Amino acid sequence: MEGKGPVVFPTDWSELRSRPIDPASKPVSAEMQLLDGDHQIRTRNLRSLDKAAASTDEEPLILDGFRPDWSDLSYRPQKAARPTPMRVTHRGEAVNPLHIIWPDNRTVYFDTAYPWGCVCKVVTAKGGEGSGVLIGPRHVLTASHCIDWSTDRAELVEVHRQGTFFSAASFDTNVLAYTQIQGGATHSTIDEDYAVMILADRLGDRFGWMGCRTYDAGWDDEGFWVTTGYPGDLGGLVPTYQRGVYLDEDEFDLGGGRAMTTNADLKEGQSGSPFFAWWDNAPYVVAVVSSEERGGSTNWASGGNDLTRLVNQARRDFP
Repeated sequence: MEGKGPVVFPTDWSELRSRPIDPASKPVSAEMQLLDGDHQIRTRNLRSLDKAAASTDEEPLILDGFRPDWSDLSYRPQKAARPTPMRVTHRGEAVNPLHIIWPDNRTVYFDTAYPWGCVCKVVTAKGGEGSGVLIGPRHVLTASHCIDWSTDRAELVEVHRQGTFFSAASFDTNVLAYTQIQGGATHSTIDEDYAVMILADRLGDRFGWMGCRTYDAGWDDEGFWVTTGYPGDLGGLVPTYQRGVYLDEDEFDLGGGRAMTTNADLKEGQSGSPFFAWWDNAPYVVAVVSSEERGGSTNWASGGNDLTRLVNQARRDFP
């Protein structure tokens, strides 16, 4: 989406990679440590928003993130070892049931520094899995098709799970979306494949949250973007990141929701993963992983001004 005025590009990776870690300024308070435990919430409410009744302000939104004073700021996450994949054989011959367009540029990481510790694993009551990111004090951005819209049973959100470790967990109490997508996105719904979950606990106050801003078509085909999430082919229990990926807004897609293609390496479980870049020392999300083209090699993301409007309304209605 073309913004007003000159295009403001995010900070280049060549500059970010040389920056030292900005250490935390204070320890975690006793009050914030109380949010580290697990909680039990069984149900939540579903809410579809009326786009026609929403704000028609044409100015692209820029919603700031939050870094707690006790959280380090890291521009490059600490790497971790990949899990050993299970071997599958048929009549004594090894077979590979999964496919990645090589080279696979995803890197497993274990780093609770901001913003890498904002990554979320999403689990539905039926055992469906997806990814997301803290986008507000009690708000998690994910893909709409990662939500089980057929039940009132709550989704479980785990903040930065890495194997047997996770920073915290909470259930959602409400879910907001413009389009309820059940069973996977299609060509007609890829551009609105996002939802915001409202958590029972203000985990963002503890771990921080990312900012959100409207994608600008002037950023097309530039390798600014980073994506984090939980790929199922690596077991779905360890986060990966991939940097230097591009987004390309579909020129035939009109309106507030926009579909984009990407060269990111993606597998099941990474749906809902954020695409973000850095503007100086602040990360902003512009899109989420949506789906892949069946029978093809194109991965799709979902963004546009409606994404930032949705996050803005979720923050406003559920502070």
